[in-house]
Amino acid sequence: MVLRMIIGLGLTVIAFAIAGRRVWWLKRLAFTGQPAPERVEYAKDHLGTDLKTQLTEVIGQRKLLKWTVPGAAHAATFWGFIVLLLTIIEAYGALFSRTFSIPGIGQWAAIGFIEDLFATGVLAGIVTFTVIRVRNNPHKEGRPVAVSSARTPGPPGWCWP
Repeated sequence: MVLRMIIGLGLTVIAFAIAGRRVWWLKRLAFTGQPAPERVEYAKDHLGTDLKTQLTEVIGQRKLLKWTVPGAAHAATFWGFIVLLLTIIEAYGALFSRTFSIPGIGQWAAIGFIEDLFATGVLAGIVTFTVIRVRNNPHKEGRPVAVSSARTPGPPGWCWP
């Protein structure tokens, strides 16, 4: 039990270091853009409208769902990862207590079913993305690979396999 906690906490420190470095890189990238004080002022004045737009376009995946198959795969993956946060919480809690469950909902069969359903949705989304990528291989079509032709530098090499 102690060894499991030490390994889990050690991996947590490593994960936070990698995530922190990525957040730092993204912050630097975001601040390379031009300031837009008028956009900030508009957002402050129209908070309700901006919030509604964010909810429908980001949470609701409205624009992506216009692309039927890829959009549905993206929505399934997006929502799957959000729902699977419950699984991550349960797994992390199990580091400290073998019988850990999220208080109030941790023992519900419906939650387990929903987690399994969304895990299957994530798997189906990733398989769909793989099939789309293989069918639309940029090398076969004589196009450059998007990542290698991007104008902004990618993340440091150690962030991705």
